[in-house]
Amino acid sequence: MKKTYLFLCLSFVFGISSLTSAQTAPDPSTLMHQWTFDDGTANDIVVPNVTPVNGTLMDGATITNNALNTTKGGWVDLSGPDLAINMYSSITTEVWFTAAGGNGDYTMLTVYGNTGTGGGGENYLCTNPTHGSQGSRTAITTDNPDNWSGDESGANGPKCDDGVLHHLVSVVDGVNMTISLYIDGVLQQTNPLLFNNMIGLLGTDHFYFAKSDWAADPTWKGLMQKVSIYNAALTPDQVLYLYNHGAEDKEVITTGNATMVFDSNYPAATTTITGENLSFPITITNPAGVTAQIQGVNVTSVPANSLNTNVTFVYDGVTPVDGVITLTSGSSTNTIQVKGVSDAACFVPLYTDVANLITDPGMNTLTPFAGWGTKTVETLINDPADVYCGASSIKVGDGINPGSGSLDFHPGVLNDGNGGLLAPNTTYRIKVMAKTTGVFRVGIERTDLNHPANNVILHEFDTAGQWQSVDFDFATGDAIDVDPVIYINDWNLTGTSAFVDNWEIYPVQDPVITSTAKPYAFDDQYRTDSFYVTAANLVGDIAITTPAGITATPATLPAGSLSAVVTLTYDGSTPVNGNVTLTSGIATTSVLVETASNSGCFTPLYLDRPNLIPDLYLNNQSKFNGWAHNGGSWGLISIIDNPDSVYCGSHSAKLYKSADIEVPLTGLLTPNTNYISRVMVRTIGGSFHIGINGEDTNVTGDLVDSINTNGAWQSMTFEFNTGAAMATTPVIFFNNDMNSGTSAFLDNWELYKKDTVSAVVNVKDQFSNLYVQNGKIVAEFDLDHDSQVQLTVYTVQGAMVSDEKMAGIAGRNKKVVNAVFPTGVYMVKLTKDGQTSFRKLIL
Repeated sequence: MKKTYLFLCLSFVFGISSLTSAQTAPDPSTLMHQWTFDDGTANDIVVPNVTPVNGTLMDGATITNNALNTTKGGWVDLSGPDLAINMYSSITTEVWFTAAGGNGDYTMLTVYGNTGTGGGGENYLCTNPTHGSQGSRTAITTDNPDNWSGDESGANGPKCDDGVLHHLVSVVDGVNMTISLYIDGVLQQTNPLLFNNMIGLLGTDHFYFAKSDWAADPTWKGLMQKVSIYNAALTPDQVLYLYNHGAEDKEVITTGNATMVFDSNYPAATTTITGENLSFPITITNPAGVTAQIQGVNVTSVPANSLNTNVTFVYDGVTPVDGVITLTSGSSTNTIQVKGVSDAACFVPLYTDVANLITDPGMNTLTPFAGWGTKTVETLINDPADVYCGASSIKVGDGINPGSGSLDFHPGVLNDGNGGLLAPNTTYRIKVMAKTTGVFRVGIERTDLNHPANNVILHEFDTAGQWQSVDFDFATGDAIDVDPVIYINDWNLTGTSAFVDNWEIYPVQDPVITSTAKPYAFDDQYRTDSFYVTAANLVGDIAITTPAGITATPATLPAGSLSAVVTLTYDGSTPVNGNVTLTSGIATTSVLVETASNSGCFTPLYLDRPNLIPDLYLNNQSKFNGWAHNGGSWGLISIIDNPDSVYCGSHSAKLYKSADIEVPLTGLLTPNTNYISRVMVRTIGGSFHIGINGEDTNVTGDLVDSINTNGAWQSMTFEFNTGAAMATTPVIFFNNDMNSGTSAFLDNWELYKKDTVSAVVNVKDQFSNLYVQNGKIVAEFDLDHDSQVQLTVYTVQGAMVSDEKMAGIAGRNKKVVNAVFPTGVYMVKLTKDGQTSFRKLIL
């Protein structure tokens, strides 16, 4: 069994083992819980002190060779209420573990607390072997849930994701109000507990091994040898004592990897071997086709009590391997499952005389890559259906949530002194095999600083669950950022997972014309757009041909063009559905152009005043702001990519899931004025709403009006009044915040200033009754049908002091104005069904 601390304390006190004077055994009565996994379960073995809290293996977690094994995924679920560490005055958490490598930026070995409704962790205490730029970390936060994750107090150390056996200890001292992190017996950092972070305020929803309380974080992958919890703040010499005594009491052989895979492009892999309490050397027995090496020398054994000895296993590249590497010392054994295949038949590089910028095209390791979110190596052993060729692929995304992962490649700039690869004014070819669920993209950014349209290139694809080739060219400009990036992700897209294999990037060797052109949709109001052209290896000039109604300027480009600008212009009347083609010898590329008209489908609400929406036809995304969360997105679509979702002209706006489009109105609104907005709307899956914020500093929150068109196009009108004082940046917006809709499309968005509010209006009085009751204004009125009603109160000087809306119903309605007004004379405006009337009221 593993060394329990009752045994360690006795051995220390009675001299069973030799220790240095700087070490002290913890008080055994403070050990409250311990999970050693020695009996093949996740049971709590500390029975004398408290009722044991046993764990449940989840999602494929196993126990092998005296360790919790999550190398293929999975985690352990334990009862937070039964554990009740929020009752401790101080707490120490100890974990012995070996990471499988390739874990995400944010993973947790242990976490105690809650997951909030928004998916973020709340009121938790955690231990992190990987925590972004902070390396490893332990943190506590109980300043929740007002700002979702709250304010953490934490201590940081080095990242622990290297296939080496590590000892991590987290200490929260509730007496001295500090938090400390130890790695391998060494104190990394001690910091004060701030932000009202206290053990007694921790949540009790759950306690996990290898799983985060942040819903978006991936599970931790590796081997966990032991987890212990003390209801005390262990001292540095007590932590060092535990580290020096190790995790095990019996003879044990542990490895950094539980599995290994090889192919002809990935013929070697290194793991660590550790022996504890052994009497004989560890013999290594390999299957045919595999040899073991230490620093390039073949070996058949390692010393008995090796600690994290690096052993490299080398594959001959041709022999089919499907077996185990066996490690033996006396009666102790351990095995590493191993597979090896040749990928010569399924992967033929595009070029053999030019170096691939991707050094590991077989996607066998995450080492060459960066990124965010979930990204894992999938192998022939753990997921063979998701490997296209050879031994491995890389999975991007968690398979559940859109926008959950990104695989980033940072090539650097050629001749930058740091081994960079990208050269300026060069055309490159990207080819990658991919299998996706939903839409992903290959993105190239910061490669052409002088030409914005070529500085962010987004190539989207959806393979619908089948392996497909993604193959296209891109060109760098004359100025490249010091850190260009090429990535595969699903940010603001619908994709949930992508499997990536055989990734290649080369300088193009063939004649090629590369452009930033995309399918262009024009109409009588949107007539011009531009793109950049870069050519490589051409022997003649580039001729540009266009369909009738479209003119290209210039019509010819030199063979050596680098980011040359081509402008397309539509004559505004000729129907077009054809291609603009660029040709030079055998090299050619084309782009689709299609046109529409706004006439006959749109008549402005007013012709005598300016529309305050800067682009009422929604042709130019730069005219709008917006946001997107949790896999949502917003942007403009066209008659080419979404013909059924453009109401009029060539473009409309689309909002998907949690998203918002908005227009800042700084300097455009005047005080004490009535405004009207009209927009064509099509919603799917439920309701969205239009709203205004900041139009009156006396009104808190947003004024909104909702709509659900059930998939049909409908006109929506929204009115509001400004106050005497407005916010610095009033904003009119359209979104589904707190609404049920999943998609919305907008077209022909208008916003106008209406006529000045006047207390003398010659219209039919729509009030049935207006009076004061309990100090508040009460309006009664009749409706022929359900409709929105707005009740606005002004002083006799014309200043608006209240503006409220309600959903009226057919029949008699009564509206009590929420605001309480001082004694005086007021004008009350009632607006319903597009009609407005006023009454004077004396309070």
